[in-house]
Amino acid sequence: MCIHPTAPFEGFKIRDSRFLNQESGIRNQESAFTLLEVLLSLVLIGLVLSGVFSVADGAMQLGKSMGAARVSETRISNFVTQWRDYFETVPPGISLAAGAEKAARGSSGNLFILGSQMPFVWDQRLKRADAVEFGLVRAPGPEKTLNLVVRHLKRPLKATREDQFDTLAELPILENLKQMQWQFYSPEDKKWFIDWDPKKRPKPPLFIKLRFAFLNDTREHEYTFWVAGDLSGQIAAAPQQ
Repeated sequence: MCIHPTAPFEGFKIRDSRFLNQESGIRNQESAFTLLEVLLSLVLIGLVLSGVFSVADGAMQLGKSMGAARVSETRISNFVTQWRDYFETVPPGISLAAGAEKAARGSSGNLFILGSQMPFVWDQRLKRADAVEFGLVRAPGPEKTLNLVVRHLKRPLKATREDQFDTLAELPILENLKQMQWQFYSPEDKKWFIDWDPKKRPKPPLFIKLRFAFLNDTREHEYTFWVAGDLSGQIAAAPQQ
């Protein structure tokens, strides 16, 4: 007896094919959802990172600004301290002149002092200077700011004029100034002057008022310095605050 193999039942094939198609569709849907989630995650990560970088950049800019402000305040404080120490210890008989030359716009001209100790000395040879001058000069550049410099002056051995001096050294003290003016209080006249002529007023002023402002700073700084000099008869005539 021969037994012939029976033909396979096609129905199962059709059913298996449908099942496979459904499973493939489900897998495709799962893959599609997974890709969408990855894209959303990347977008969210990008937003978070951009926010972090913005905050970090803002913090860095704020740190730089605060650092620059601290440097500026330290320089101003040192300048004011040295000026106050200088004027409070000048000896009697100094000669002070201010505003004698043509002043740059925004300034009150140069301040010349003869017969005092030397301020802002960074070299021993500068202690042998005969006079000191605080001058305002135009800084190079399109902004045309002012720089306050200190000059240590020495009278030549064979000077032909009374006002003839050689410059030993020049040092910038304050830079990027928008304006700087000083005023001088006369106890005899009981008023403030914007210039000081030693021929008209041989005695030094009792007070010097200094106003200045920087180019990129809206604040205006004002300080009043007492000039020691010859105190006789000056304290009683001091201006009332």
